[in-house]
Amino acid sequence: MRVFSLHRGLIFCTFLAFSSLAALGCGGGESLYPVSGKVYSDTKPLTGGTVTFIPDTSKGNTTKFSPGSKIGSDGTYSLISGGKPGAPLGAYKVAIVTDAPGEPPSTVKLAPRFADPEKSELHIEVVANPEPNKYDLRGTP
Repeated sequence: MRVFSLHRGLIFCTFLAFSSLAALGCGGGESLYPVSGKVYSDTKPLTGGTVTFIPDTSKGNTTKFSPGSKIGSDGTYSLISGGKPGAPLGAYKVAIVTDAPGEPPSTVKLAPRFADPEKSELHIEVVANPEPNKYDLRGTP
């Protein structure tokens, strides 16, 4: 009997561990929507760096994810959340870093304030059916 109880306990603990990992890997039950765009400094596309969307809790966004992406050499980005493409619906503050550690720096620069989501003044609402270019981001040098 004792072996059976121990065996059941191990099975239960294993089930809980895999369930937790699956929830983390699948976005914890949150649906993800495609988010991609282009990042500009005035009219010039950035050539590198990173973009990060930080949930705007003041506007009700309580997701645990801060979706992010590398910026391509043509200024394009596509967000990833928890290792999967896309982002949960909701309002976000945006941070753009043109010289992220370990990433090729952009030859086109932005003012340093864009690296701080509290100072960048960039806000995005991720929606289910965005109009074209909705997620393009514009900053200033």
